[in-house]
Amino acid sequence: MSSYDYYGVALMAFAIFNAATFSANSFMEERIKSPNMRIIYSPVRVWHIPFSKALATTVFCTVANSIVAAFLHFAFGVNYGGSDSWLLFAIMFAAVFFFSSLGVLVCSIMKSESSANNVVSLALTLFALLGGVFFPVDGLGGAISAASWISPAKWMLAASFRIIYDSDYSMLQPVCATLALLSVASIALCGAFFKGEDYI
Repeated sequence: MSSYDYYGVALMAFAIFNAATFSANSFMEERIKSPNMRIIYSPVRVWHIPFSKALATTVFCTVANSIVAAFLHFAFGVNYGGSDSWLLFAIMFAAVFFFSSLGVLVCSIMKSESSANNVVSLALTLFALLGGVFFPVDGLGGAISAASWISPAKWMLAASFRIIYDSDYSMLQPVCATLALLSVASIALCGAFFKGEDYI
């Protein structure tokens, strides 16, 4: 594995993490709260509002990250698995939706985009460090290696590298299913915490 391959995949995971800050910005950033107020009075269920913000962020980030991945592949030869690359993009889509949902959930709980971004940025940086995004952590000892599985980055990287180098798909379904369940839970909690008056 070249360093281009490692960081081409690992830093893509970090970019995916940042979908949480994008969704928080699109949900409650001060400049767009006023235009979003019309949504409060629309005849839709409360959970549709945070869900639509998470979904819009997912589409935007998936397209943007796909363009970056294509550039890295053609410019630097980053290996995304050849004919199996679509499986990595399935993981990417599931992860982007989860982190978009997480950003909206934290925003719904904290009622403020700036406060949510402070909390989310810290948590994402810790997840990235623990998950081995900036450097592999498996060589730091058994305890840290075991603890690294708390981070979604670790799941994403492990599943991606197994697909790319070993054609091993054993982690694909568990990772995507776990991210999907966490996304559903986040959206459900958004419905419980978000109130229309938060926009006022």
